[in-house]
Amino acid sequence: PKTGFKSINKNKLTAIISLSRIQDIIKKQAEISKNKINLNNLQKFKFINKKYRKLKLLGPGDIKDKLNIEVNSISKSAKEKIEKIGGTVTLIK
Repeated sequence: PKTGFKSINKNKLTAIISLSRIQDIIKKQAEISKNKINLNNLQKFKFINKKYRKLKLLGPGDIKDKLNIEVNSISKSAKEKIEKIGGTVTLIK
């Protein structure tokens, strides 16, 4: 068997975060909601580890604030909840 080789799993480089976690982050750091919520800002405020390269947003939980979010992928329910309150979602590749 081959030893010493590590395969890079691309899913491990994706940070997965829920709407309830985003709401908790906004409560702790109100300044982040003024900017776009994206991977760089979440890493800058140390809510997500620097090793991640992509951000995925899932729908569990509720969100109360109007937000501008940049993510690589998003669930259908999360997108509907954000757009329902007047926020915008930008998909980046």
